[in-house]
Amino acid sequence: MTTQTGEAPPAVATGVGDGGAEQTRAERRRARIRATIADTALRLFMSRGYDATTVEDVAAAVDLSPRTVFRYFPFKEDMLREAVHFELTELIAALRDRPAHEHPADALGRATVYMWSRMDKDPEEVRTLLRLISELPRMRGLLVEASRSGQNALAEALAPRLGRPAADLSTQVATGCALAALNIVLETWAAMPAGTDLAPLINSAMAGVKAGPLSPLRPTDHCG
Repeated sequence: MTTQTGEAPPAVATGVGDGGAEQTRAERRRARIRATIADTALRLFMSRGYDATTVEDVAAAVDLSPRTVFRYFPFKEDMLREAVHFELTELIAALRDRPAHEHPADALGRATVYMWSRMDKDPEEVRTLLRLISELPRMRGLLVEASRSGQNALAEALAPRLGRPAADLSTQVATGCALAALNIVLETWAAMPAGTDLAPLINSAMAGVKAGPLSPLRPTDHCG
């Protein structure tokens, strides 16, 4: 049996011969199909509107049956959730590559800027996506949810720089503050004029986190 793309369904590993390699190829293929569905759904959401785009529309655009699309994404919201995935794995990898002597906030900010510079998405498409989310009250928690789901992983990466265990409350609070700051930066940037550079906003936010977000201004901090 073949799918509507003309490809055979994912092979099932038998446990003999090259079953392990076959399973790996199947996993890669499923990942490619999943990414294609999510990217296509995102384009349709941005061009037609989220509510006006049906699962059937997405299925037709990727030449798959609606049933196949539902296997990958049981709910339409799941497609948008996939599209706004924070690329946390890449961020953590970039953070681990930063020099060990850097302050945690500096390292995280520079890792975020580096990850942003390497994104394969057009910044204006990302801005449109963020605006789309802001217009959907039930979806506004997606960015927060995406960051929360990876908070423990980021805490593990930050823990050596903080000199505390990842599970320590202060480490979790620090990580949560940093992720909240990045989410606020994205929302602020999305509302700014097209062409606005995101990197300075990230740097400014991380400088604020580094200084202590609840620290009152000193007299010398005021301008004039």
